[in-house]
Amino acid sequence: MNFKLPDFLTWSTFNGLRNKMGAPLIERFGAQHIVTEIDLPVIDRLQGAGIDVTAEQIQILDDGTLAYKGYRVLVYIRDVPSIGNRGSMPKYHFAHCRTLETMYRNQRSERYVVAISDSGFFHVNVLDSGIKSKPVQLDVCQNCLAHIRWKGFDMQMARPSRLSIVGQFRLSEFFDKYPKDLLAVKPIYTSDTAPINKYSDDWAEVSSRTRSQRGYRCEKCSIVLAGVASKYLHVHHRNGQKHDNNEANLAVLCIECHADEPLHGHMKGLPDYQEFTGRYRRYT
Repeated sequence: MNFKLPDFLTWSTFNGLRNKMGAPLIERFGAQHIVTEIDLPVIDRLQGAGIDVTAEQIQILDDGTLAYKGYRVLVYIRDVPSIGNRGSMPKYHFAHCRTLETMYRNQRSERYVVAISDSGFFHVNVLDSGIKSKPVQLDVCQNCLAHIRWKGFDMQMARPSRLSIVGQFRLSEFFDKYPKDLLAVKPIYTSDTAPINKYSDDWAEVSSRTRSQRGYRCEKCSIVLAGVASKYLHVHHRNGQKHDNNEANLAVLCIECHADEPLHGHMKGLPDYQEFTGRYRRYT
């Protein structure tokens, strides 16, 4: 014989008396299931589906590459309208290149994903038939390759040459040269062996040769400044180390773009800067 207990909470007389007494209700009897979310370590999340971040959370390193919480990372946008051929898909980025800089400037509220997988596959959300997450192979951004001069890559190269370098680019090779774990990288120098941060004795020759090899073109705004105008074209050390004349560390910039680099704002007071902006100002 089954006997069901009455539900006193449905009795108006009982509820009226309880309200007069000010007696609170207690939680229902039964097993209480408390769920505690476990946060995976940052490295596991970066190696997996990646982490959604804002532009402000991404750090720009001295060498122009990107970092997040102690790890050098790749950056891409997760949401894509549909899956097309690989060439038409969004690109992933490893440097603060012209493309990423424009994206930051125009879409500050955009959500980005940081990851460190070296497989070349990235988890994207396909939006054409409801949101569906799937791993997709993406190509590297050509402006990123140009930013660090990867194997001599330059946007002025013939298209077949550029596509050849893109096709041969391997993230495993990139991370060999630019390690993922920034905290595990040992400094090249000690306090006793660190060189003085000054230009090398042959800097004038290095600067002249670099500008010539790169067609006297600013790698940011693409203005060509040859002949007498070459005085407005500078060679900038990406990592701030004036003695490091490694080709990948040298950026050819017009004086206006050079002055926009971090800690270079003082250049805007130079006579050459005033002359240049008066003759070639990009912004109207």
